[in-house]
Amino acid sequence: MFSASSFVVDTNVWVDFFLRVSPHYEKICSFFELVSKRGGTLAYAPTTLKDVFFIIPRRLRREAHGDEQAVSFTPAAWACMRMMTEIAVAAPQSLAECELAWMLRNAHDDLEDNLVIAAAETCNADYVVTYDKQMLERFAPACITPERALELLSIV
Repeated sequence: MFSASSFVVDTNVWVDFFLRVSPHYEKICSFFELVSKRGGTLAYAPTTLKDVFFIIPRRLRREAHGDEQAVSFTPAAWACMRMMTEIAVAAPQSLAECELAWMLRNAHDDLEDNLVIAAAETCNADYVVTYDKQMLERFAPACITPERALELLSIV
């Protein structure tokens, strides 16, 4: 059986999971369930909490088609953050991870992505799970999709 058990989940995967409109939603759910069943660890970079809190209400407002003033989507963002903290653990994020993210800038010029990579490095995650095409290219084989993670977790 595949022995990897620790996965840092990138912001885009969390957003797809919470909004439930992505064509990837079922695969993400299966991935989360299989990691849990196998006793593995899901983790997130603490900056991802902030990003999810910002992105979820914006996307819900956009879907509200102009009626966004009538409804606050902030409670949904708080609920998503709570769920993240219940099913995953926070990876370390301190000055050390910021410095590592800074050092990665020549390989990948996206601070948020680099902070996720740095958090994964610090917590010794087996993989970063993402749909970010640049991360998948530049940090292969450390970055994989949820579908690839499912394949690896299913190897007997």
